[in-house]
Amino acid sequence: MRLDFLTPRIDRLRADGAVETVHSGALLGRVFRRPVVLLARDLCAFALFETAGLPKNRRRQATRLYARTASPYVAGGAALVKAGDDFGVWWWDLARVAPMIAGRGAVSLRPETLAQPAGRDWRIVKLGRGYEAQLWRDGALRASAWRPTKYDEAAWTAFARTQRDTRVEPPRTAPPAETLPIDLAGEAFSLARAEITREQAIGLGLGGLALVSTTVFALVLGQTVQTDAETGKVETEIAEIQAATPRQADTMALEGERRRLASFREIEGRTSPLTAAGAAIGIVAIHDLTPLALDAQEDVVTVTLPYDAVRIADGLVAEFEGSGYFFDVQPRTDAAGQRLIIEAKVREAAPPLSPGG
Repeated sequence: MRLDFLTPRIDRLRADGAVETVHSGALLGRVFRRPVVLLARDLCAFALFETAGLPKNRRRQATRLYARTASPYVAGGAALVKAGDDFGVWWWDLARVAPMIAGRGAVSLRPETLAQPAGRDWRIVKLGRGYEAQLWRDGALRASAWRPTKYDEAAWTAFARTQRDTRVEPPRTAPPAETLPIDLAGEAFSLARAEITREQAIGLGLGGLALVSTTVFALVLGQTVQTDAETGKVETEIAEIQAATPRQADTMALEGERRRLASFREIEGRTSPLTAAGAAIGIVAIHDLTPLALDAQEDVVTVTLPYDAVRIADGLVAEFEGSGYFFDVQPRTDAAGQRLIIEAKVREAAPPLSPGG
């Protein structure tokens, strides 16, 4: 669902540090939402993380681990995008980007590719700087590569040959480059629950928020401060995924990367009832459900849904547990009241380390 009145201010950050305004934003969008800064494609890296070999209730967990451990940057930001059973993972270098946006206040960072209209099969997009080759399937981006100059025959062939997903044969020659408009209904501008404060959420109405379809899950990883304690946590999660996976080879890449976390430290804040409630709203919104009621206590979030949500109860529980916000998720039915009630305990982040820890 497109909510034009909630369109935020949109700027584009170029690799040389210049910022240009793309859209001034709607009145309510400027008031209630953080400005979105689109990162030029040459500031980002993309990879597809295939999860078909993993249990459904472990796929998002595994993708979050992959985003954390496989980042090409020491201090990286990341965003996950659902791509069928798999996930597209975007990374950017916070050490490079942060100084460029210093003084702009709180903003939401998104790769500029997420602001493009969805594609079909193979295409090349002409950007403000450079060209992006893409492979799409079923409305999801499966591959992306950037180069500063046009794709000649050799460059196009090299891109096409590296793609395993070739259900549609690539063109023998590079397709003509397209210049695309900004898609205000695109994934880059989905309404992220973490962007809305308690007062703003009350003003907008939780029922209205639940109608917004969110497909982009932004991760503020803060990888400049990760610690050995985090490595132990990652190893535990990897072991959980491996134990639940019939083919352990599918998770060996995760295990091979886990040691990269050993030299970093992470200081995370406590998951608040508000952010947990926002995550719960986002999860049910993905399934086009509107909560009948929502109760956020300090350690438990209770979501009441229409009774017909029972048919996807298992999937909802998996989404709650895989989000990283909740554990011990318990669904129960109220047949008399025609309701499905989900109670989920809020997972606290690791406590802050002492200065000498």
